[in-house]
Amino acid sequence: MGSEPDADQMIHWILQSLYLLLDGQVSDTLILSSHKINTILVQKCGVNLKIDRIGRYLARFSRQHQLKRLSTKIPKYVVKKELLQKILQSYSIKTT
Repeated sequence: MGSEPDADQMIHWILQSLYLLLDGQVSDTLILSSHKINTILVQKCGVNLKIDRIGRYLARFSRQHQLKRLSTKIPKYVVKKELLQKILQSYSIKTT
């Protein structure tokens, strides 16, 4: 993408990356971070969003769904695989 996507597009891409993260997940627990989401977007979707925008959305998403924050310098959130699947089902996006 040549220009920075609008808020709706950004949310779509972040949710898309969460679906992709779940797709290959073996463990029952996931650790979410803006860097991990950005890596998935760049490698699998060819989309490069600003890390700080991803982080702000991830923080809001985590507060809204009451995910536990780990005490690290870079904010990371813990979520069970089943819970994330249930949360993502409530959003209406189409996966590619």
